[in-house]
Amino acid sequence: MSSMVRALYGGSFDPPHFGHQMAILYLLEGGYADEVRVIPCFDHPFGKELSPFPLRLSYCEALVRPFGGRAVVDPIEETLARPSYSYRTAESLAARFPEDQLRWIIGSDAAQAADQWAESDRLQRVAPFLVLARKGAPPDKNQAPLVLPEVASRDLRQRLAQGENLKGWIPESVLTRLNN
Repeated sequence: MSSMVRALYGGSFDPPHFGHQMAILYLLEGGYADEVRVIPCFDHPFGKELSPFPLRLSYCEALVRPFGGRAVVDPIEETLARPSYSYRTAESLAARFPEDQLRWIIGSDAAQAADQWAESDRLQRVAPFLVLARKGAPPDKNQAPLVLPEVASRDLRQRLAQGENLKGWIPESVLTRLNN
C-alpha cells in the first residue's frame, strides 16, 4: 500500500459548521491531503466546557458524510490519557499509520497560541502544522493559501441559545441533530 498524506483536524466541533466543512473540502480538493481525520477533543486541555462527546461525534459524522471515506471521524482522544493533548493524539496516529505523512490542521487563531500547547514542538515533529487562515489573522509561515470565512462555534452556540435560526451557517445534517 502506498503512503498517504493524512490531515489531522482536531477541534471542539461544538458544533461543526460550514467553515469546518469548507476546510475539509479545501484540504482534499486542493491536494493537501488524501484523507482528513476529524478528531473531536475529548477532554479540553484548557478546561473549555464542551457538549457531550457522543453528541459531538454524531455532529462530526454528519459533517463528513458528503466526503465518503475521504474524511473520517476518529474518536481516538476518548482512549488516550487526559487531558487531550494534541501531541499524544498525533503520536498515537503516527504509530497506527507509520508509512503515512501526517499534517496537523490548525486555524491561524490557534496557531498564534500554539506555544502554550503541551509539547508543541513534539507535535510539530510528528505532524507539522498546516495553518488555515481566518480573516484578519496575521500570516503564518505554514499557511495554506486560503482564508476561511469568519465563523466560530462559540458564536453559533450563543446565537442558538438566543433562538436564532442557524440555517446557512451549519450543514443541515448537523442542524437536525442540534435541534433534537
